[in-house]
Amino acid sequence: MEKSLTEYKEKWFDFMGYTPHFGQSKLHFPKKSTARFFVMVCGRRFGKTTASAMEATYYASQPNRRIWLVGLSYDKADLMFREVWQKMVIGRSNDIIRASEKERVIKFKWGTTIEAKSADNPDSLVGEGLDLLIIDEAAKVKRKVWDMYLSPTLSDRKGKAIFITTPEGFNWVYDLYLLGKEDDLWESHQAPSWDNHFAFPEGKKDQFLLERKRNMAKEVYEQEYGAKFTSFAGRVYPFERDLDVGNYPYNPNLPTFCSVDFGYRMPAVGWFQIHRVGGIWHINMIDELIHKTNVKTDTLAEILLSKKYNVVRYYGDPAGMQAQGQSGLGDIEILRRKGIQVHTKRDKVSRSIASGISHVRGFVENAAGERFFHINEKCTQIMKDLENYRYPEPKEGADLKPEPVKDGYHDHGCDMIRYFFINQFPIKNREFKVRTR
Repeated sequence: MEKSLTEYKEKWFDFMGYTPHFGQSKLHFPKKSTARFFVMVCGRRFGKTTASAMEATYYASQPNRRIWLVGLSYDKADLMFREVWQKMVIGRSNDIIRASEKERVIKFKWGTTIEAKSADNPDSLVGEGLDLLIIDEAAKVKRKVWDMYLSPTLSDRKGKAIFITTPEGFNWVYDLYLLGKEDDLWESHQAPSWDNHFAFPEGKKDQFLLERKRNMAKEVYEQEYGAKFTSFAGRVYPFERDLDVGNYPYNPNLPTFCSVDFGYRMPAVGWFQIHRVGGIWHINMIDELIHKTNVKTDTLAEILLSKKYNVVRYYGDPAGMQAQGQSGLGDIEILRRKGIQVHTKRDKVSRSIASGISHVRGFVENAAGERFFHINEKCTQIMKDLENYRYPEPKEGADLKPEPVKDGYHDHGCDMIRYFFINQFPIKNREFKVRTR
């Protein structure tokens, strides 16, 4: 029976003009005949949307099936639904009783229905029993959506569920993944991006992947492309004194950049210079002002202007725009009136602490083991900050938090570094231009 079903699926995929790659085959042809729940952890550009859609078409070819495609939002669910629509609706009007893109539903003459649903709209996740449930980017979906709304839909008809996702730390999907290693009802697979030989014919050595590896922190690359579960616990940055500290004095021939975290009268200030080595940008932190207490913004301005550095750009905390005290002026406005123009990034991705940290880590040490951020040996305070900036210890049974502890001390220096990198090297494009005004 199992062999005949496998043969039917192979013939169906051939009829659909679909040839799964090695990683997709792990999903389509499971090892456990008793498994009802499949956890597919895969890297970016794996082809998970196509794999999910084709699995749905296989089920849709059988009579009296109920199928849901669930995404984090309706837009995400639509990605799967559109692929199913292309394969099962266009040119097949004779097979269709009802098909609505707006309502995201397809009903076939043989009694089977496919619907797209949003995990952000739990009220829509109520209905009759399902034969197949596919949850795309499951790691981004809240656990309660599965426990309270989706899991019950599979009970009556003993339906199957597919969780297909890129990992997101050791969250609830990791718990499900482990079930696949010990429970006959569950099956789990890890499939890195290079399992898709159509997209990456050179495997791990594909030029795109090598470029990503050079520009991403090791843990981020392993998660996003290697499909590995990585921990956010412990030290935030892989800073090593033996590797990252040396004699990096001020060079008057290079432009200088200054970054400021205002820190409630305990500012953290760093001065940076950038130069090319073998066509690659390296960043030197040449000087610091950190852990000085009760420094008013007027005094800070005097300190900044007293430095004999060729500063071409100042960066700072967007919170410095907020009015404070009796003057009604924010820190940035006070500095502006002293002749110091502070630039900030206020878009959503730049405001994300987790995104900014991931960005900086790619400079401290990328996935290829390369290091581009260097600290002058006189900057002793920032070294301590980098060594003590840590993620909180997770409570038992809780997901790890992706944002570090804000202790009001070590975090100021690390925030200052983050402001420099997200402004000078925008997160979206990592593009560098020397700015002079």
